[in-house]
Amino acid sequence: MLAHTLTVLSTSGQPTDVTFYRRKPLLDVKVSTKIGAALLYGLENYLPRLLNRIEFSNGAVASLREIWTINPMPKGGFSAEELAGVDLSQGEERHGPRGETLRKMIRKTYHCKSRKETDYFLRRWIAS
Repeated sequence: MLAHTLTVLSTSGQPTDVTFYRRKPLLDVKVSTKIGAALLYGLENYLPRLLNRIEFSNGAVASLREIWTINPMPKGGFSAEELAGVDLSQGEERHGPRGETLRKMIRKTYHCKSRKETDYFLRRWIAS
């Protein structure tokens, strides 16, 4: 599923947040067009190599094995008003496989250090 999502984002140019198991997330990055181009031109043989070294628009590189979540974001981002208008009560709903709240899952996947940081990423996720 991650590989498919990366392929769609590679061809669409839509920005995304990418979270990792052991490092800080990448925010509002675009996935290299190389992944989509490989499929478009029938070069599926190159996909394993490309997915082992995925390039992002901010210069970061990651392997598919490092990625925890991919959270597509809207082109153009969010206004301060849009984020302020998000109903954070949705964050208390249980969505996780072990009954975790959305808030807890966001805090873990984005490696948040404070409630303020968690609220910010929760707002972005809900708004997206």
